[in-house]
Amino acid sequence: MEQLFDFTIVKMYYHVSPEGADHPIYEVAADELFNSAMLQEALRMGGATVQATSLALPASFVGTSLCKLTLIQLLFASQVDRLIDLSPDNLIFQVELHDDHAHLGYKIKELRSVPLPADGEEHRRAFLLNHWREYFSSFITPAVEALAEAAELKPDAIWQQFGGQLTYLKDFLTSYLGEGAILDKFIRDSGQLIELLEPELFRRRRNPYQHLNPRYVENPLNPDEKWLMQSSCCLYDRRENGSKCYTCPRLTAEEREARACEMIEMAAAK
Repeated sequence: MEQLFDFTIVKMYYHVSPEGADHPIYEVAADELFNSAMLQEALRMGGATVQATSLALPASFVGTSLCKLTLIQLLFASQVDRLIDLSPDNLIFQVELHDDHAHLGYKIKELRSVPLPADGEEHRRAFLLNHWREYFSSFITPAVEALAEAAELKPDAIWQQFGGQLTYLKDFLTSYLGEGAILDKFIRDSGQLIELLEPELFRRRRNPYQHLNPRYVENPLNPDEKWLMQSSCCLYDRRENGSKCYTCPRLTAEEREARACEMIEMAAAK
């Protein structure tokens, strides 16, 4: 059954696969990231690859990678009706350098999964809810808090990115797949993260997957295309000569217009 999992998109965009990165420059068992000294080392290594000025940027990136682990589970659940095992003891955290940026991802030690209940939507919902409550309480929430503490950030700086990540994947699947059973299941299953998981599970006042009013900005190079604005700043400007992303919600309208002009000029120069 495990051959049903197609990692083409997951490896390309989320850098998670059974074979892992082609040329990792750093790797550590994911469950070791709870170790304070090991976590500091991982953040320093990740930060050095992008010339980060503090641990805030690599902590943000690692936090986003944790969110992606949940999205991968949702994606495969909708595709093959199986829950893939992405528990920390089955993952190796990896850093791979690509030109002027780094990819943070995970190698899956053993490709294993369990089938989702096929005897009704209520049983599927209950099974996934039990899984998510355990997954967050034992792994994701403690990991986010450990990251925030190590980087001297508030956990919200990491959590607030989760809603935008989920919306981005939902938009991608809508565009890529169109209407159909896979998209329907993804929307229903992901709705549980938004509607049924208690904020206390994340130790926040609001469920971080809620992204109530997604905003979009025009692609300066293609006015017919809209880009999703991030739900929170990813802190990419916290590096040497860094600047905020074009889709950063912290950009003012004037700053975004100036950035659009720069992009157009660079494209014309090529």
